[in-house]
Amino acid sequence: MGDTCGWCGDVLPSGRGRRYCPRPRPCRQAAYRAHRRAKAAIRARVALLQISQELQAHALALDELIAEALHAQQALPGAHCIAAADFQQLTRELVRCAVIADREASATWATIGKALGLSADAARARYGKVRLLWPPPPKPA
Repeated sequence: MGDTCGWCGDVLPSGRGRRYCPRPRPCRQAAYRAHRRAKAAIRARVALLQISQELQAHALALDELIAEALHAQQALPGAHCIAAADFQQLTRELVRCAVIADREASATWATIGKALGLSADAARARYGKVRLLWPPPPKPA
């Protein structure tokens, strides 16, 4: 019994050490495209991981801030709004990176829009020209 195609699983002709069907070429092309999509999505996935870690750190800091305010029975003016603004900015960037990762993994605009509560056209209009901007540039001191 011969080897099988790495993409569709059909039996390959013996000899030559092929990994994909020789003709037509859709198996080889599909495998190439899938490999390129997976490789392109790595940067966006790394950004998603970094942003989620920052969100966790902000959540822990907010927990401590609220606990201190409860024990002291006074709150720092504006501290809650600053913490909320940080979450808003990070979640916005998290959604942007998720859209980039999904598009690079060949998700359709309809799938992305459904997950975000948008139509396919609205998702394409809002996120169609989005590029990866992570990590953000350092803030001026």
